[in-house]
Amino acid sequence: MPNATVTGKTVRKDLKSCPGGWVELRPLNYDQLLTRRDNATKIFMEGKGDSDRMNLQIANRWSTLFDFRHCIAEHNLEDETGNKLDLNNQLTLSVLDPKVGAEIERYLMELNQDVDEGELESFFSPATSSSTDNKDTTEQVESTELS
Repeated sequence: MPNATVTGKTVRKDLKSCPGGWVELRPLNYDQLLTRRDNATKIFMEGKGDSDRMNLQIANRWSTLFDFRHCIAEHNLEDETGNKLDLNNQLTLSVLDPKVGAEIERYLMELNQDVDEGELESFFSPATSSSTDNKDTTEQVESTELS
């Protein structure tokens, strides 16, 4: 039977934004993906009648730190005094070079994306049939999405 579990394998990424720097990354498991989704965005409704309010909270900092804590298995990044950075510590984000942080974040997004783009393309491609209406329907959907 095929293995459907997350393995302990890591992927090493050399950092272009920090020559000589690298990170070893591991993907989130499905439970961690669900936790991140649940905590990354929250919507609150308040009030009665004319004073109704909706508050949307997007936790980008929380999500990034969650990914760093769970996905960075190892790295060789240091501060200016030669001490290894603790990427599990939120305070480290305040001294981390934004280019380095953004590059790591980009690699983590690639590693943990929910659905492969190839899967999306095949999902949204029109079905093959003998109907002549397929092309027209597809064009209608595309033009609606663009407006």
